[in-house]
Amino acid sequence: MLTDVAVEKAWEMLHNVTIPLQPETVSLMDSLHRIAAADVVAAWDLPSCAQSAVDGFVVHKKDLHGGCELLNGKELGSGEIPAYPLTPGNTVKVVTGGVLPEGAAAVIPEELAVLKDNYLILEEEIAPGANVKIQGEDFKEGDLILWRNSRLTPGALGVLAAFGQEKVLVNRRPSVAILCLGPDIIPHHLTPVAGESRDSNGPILESLVLQDGGQIVGVKYMRGTSTRDSFKQTMEEMFNKADLVITTGGTALGEFDHQALPLLSEMGVNILFWGIQAKPGSHSGGGLWGSKPVLALSGNPSACLVGYHLLVSPVLRQMQGLAFTPEITTAVCIDEYRKSGKTRRFLRGRMFVEEGVGKVKILPGQKSTMLRSLLNYNALIDLQAGHPPVEEESMVSVIPINNAGSIFEF
Repeated sequence: MLTDVAVEKAWEMLHNVTIPLQPETVSLMDSLHRIAAADVVAAWDLPSCAQSAVDGFVVHKKDLHGGCELLNGKELGSGEIPAYPLTPGNTVKVVTGGVLPEGAAAVIPEELAVLKDNYLILEEEIAPGANVKIQGEDFKEGDLILWRNSRLTPGALGVLAAFGQEKVLVNRRPSVAILCLGPDIIPHHLTPVAGESRDSNGPILESLVLQDGGQIVGVKYMRGTSTRDSFKQTMEEMFNKADLVITTGGTALGEFDHQALPLLSEMGVNILFWGIQAKPGSHSGGGLWGSKPVLALSGNPSACLVGYHLLVSPVLRQMQGLAFTPEITTAVCIDEYRKSGKTRRFLRGRMFVEEGVGKVKILPGQKSTMLRSLLNYNALIDLQAGHPPVEEESMVSVIPINNAGSIFEF
């Protein structure tokens, strides 16, 4: 077991042991926000034939020069397939999306059409292809329309629907169990007595797991277990249900019944590392129970949250076929942070764009025990070990967080 490791070393170890989950087939509407497990190609041209882009009148390729009158024939209704090709000197009315007859080269929008008796008057030259959706204009047969390991967005579902796709092969959602080890922590909906505290970490972790594509199989509080054996039995039940186990609390040094390191070791967890070079969240650890990752996070709320983004979120991404390492960018810090530090520090910030420039605000409440900075954060500001105080308008490294809300809002 390694101790007090760099964040990048923890990433390396977790990356090497995290196994992507097997794919499963789901219905199209159940695939939203899931990760595609295979490439999908266009089975045919889209559109599959030439279609009108507007309600209007078709023009033969030999009549595009203008200066002529076209005899108006029977209108083609919605969904009607032309029975005859279009011949020079003739036109028919079509609807938006209607199949064009052979020989049609352009469509005059209905609102621009000049009609006299039963004739369409063409006074000016018309560009070939005007208001026409040509065959294969959107997709050609064999075009790649969905990439393996890409996220299925509403737009992607629309494209798949256009090709009649009813099922989608996606990577399975990781199942996650959360164990709260603090002997004084109770579920948030209960009323605490003296010496007890409501749980905020459980709801935070549940929300983050769901946001990262996982699913919760259970949240357990260890304060109610009466013996060591019953405690271990509860933990084993949770371990068996989940692809990934998160514990919170009991990671710091000290003697109490539910200390994380000895408990996990007794469970047979192979501890890979304990302690990372980061504040908050330095009291975090990682290991394996069989092939399942186990991540131990601090009981302090901000430290728990930072530990989640640094350790848990990358594992969940890799399980679903996404890139393990988080995105790192830079932004202009709009305020100052007067503390220097020997240890690498991650501040909660609010990133936004102003006049085309990425900026970030350091949020109030940066202590590991505080919740205030969690309200509006969408980024972690990464201050390397030995960092000086942060000056206003200085450039800082930032890890954007996939929270709800746009970085363009502030």
